[in-house]
Parts: sequence; structure tokens; C-alpha cells
Amino acid sequence: MSNRPRSSLQFTPKHALIPMTRHLKRPNIASVIVHWGAAFAMILALYFGYGNGPRQEAFVAHAYAGLTVLGLVVVRLFLRTLLPGPEEESGGSRISKLVAEAMHWALYALMLLTPLTGWIVASEVGSMAVPRLPNIDRLGSGFSIGHPDSAMTAYHVHVFFVWSLLALISLHVTAALFHHFVFRDTILVRMIPILGQRARSVSDSYATSNSRSDRLKEPGATS
Repeated sequence: MSNRPRSSLQFTPKHALIPMTRHLKRPNIASVIVHWGAAFAMILALYFGYGNGPRQEAFVAHAYAGLTVLGLVVVRLFLRTLLPGPEEESGGSRISKLVAEAMHWALYALMLLTPLTGWIVASEVGSMAVPRLPNIDRLGSGFSIGHPDSAMTAYHVHVFFVWSLLALISLHVTAALFHHFVFRDTILVRMIPILGQRARSVSDSYATSNSRSDRLKEPGATS
């Protein structure tokens, strides 16, 4: 028996996600579920908001999808305070981290204000299918809501928030993909449970193979 050349024992990972998952730290599973639940609810709100389906049914579906987003964002903020996520990776400049943090808080703000303004409009037009905001008349006395022109103003503000939210979501998705394919970090992987589990299983296999090769490299090891 003879020692094999050291180079022949090296294992080269072929799975693209392996380098990302060696030290993968996930947010808590509740935050991940709320994140994707809110994303799905926003898709439904947009779909029905553009009048897909019978008018009354589409309005009700749009309204309740928006209220779902509002509720899930409140839960997400609560979880963010109660169960902080893992620290961000050390890569990237301080300015880029500040921009990312500002984008996240802007997203939270718009995900609160967009359904809230829509709820104000739905309450003001007297829709019986959606619960009215409490003390809407008192709120209207302070903000000139309660008249058709003011309700229309609230509607235009709601639409403005929708487009602003879509713009921020586009930037958010683009940044996540950029981190994944260019920086090759775990920002995207840790928010997609199925992708992360698959990569982790391959990463574990990679670690086992490396451990075996390291043992073979020890002095006196033979095949």
C-alpha cells in the first residue's frame, strides 16, 4: 500500500450553493413564513385591485388581501423586535448597509400606509363588506375626510403608495438577486427554506467528503 498524491484527494464542490451554506444562519421560521405570506397577499391585492373578476367580489378580495398585508406587517415588526434575525454578513460597505436598512424600513412603512389608506377609502365610501375604521368620522373631521373630494384624494394617495411600493419591491428583489449571483452570500438562500435545505444537504455531504479527505492526508494514512 502506498500514499496517494495529496492533489488526488482534494474534493471540488460542484454545487453553486455550497459556499453560501457552510455557515448559514437563518431568521426564525415565523418571520420567514410571515415574509412570504405578506408577499403572497400583496400579489392577490394587486391582482384583484386591477379589477380581475366581478367588480364587487374583486373589491372585497382586494380589500381583505390588503388588510391581511397590514396585519402581517404588524406581526413581522413584532417578531423583528422580539426575535431579532442573524447579524448581517461582514461584506459590503457601511453605506450599502445603511441603504439596505433604509430600504427595509421604507418597505415596512409603505406596507402599512398602502393598505391603511385603502382602508380609509373603503370606510369612507360606505362599503358594508369591509369593517369600517373606528371613529372614521372623527378622523375625517381632522383631515377633511368625509366628503367625496376628500375620499378621492385619499384614493389618489393610496394609488401613489401602491406605485411607490411596487418600485421598492422591484429594488428589493433586484438587490436580493444581485447578492445571490454576484456577492454569492446567504441573503436570498436563508429566506427560501426549500432552496436552503437542499443546499444544506449538499453542503453536509461536501463537509463529510472533505473530512474524509483530510483524514487520508494525515501522515501515515494509507488507502
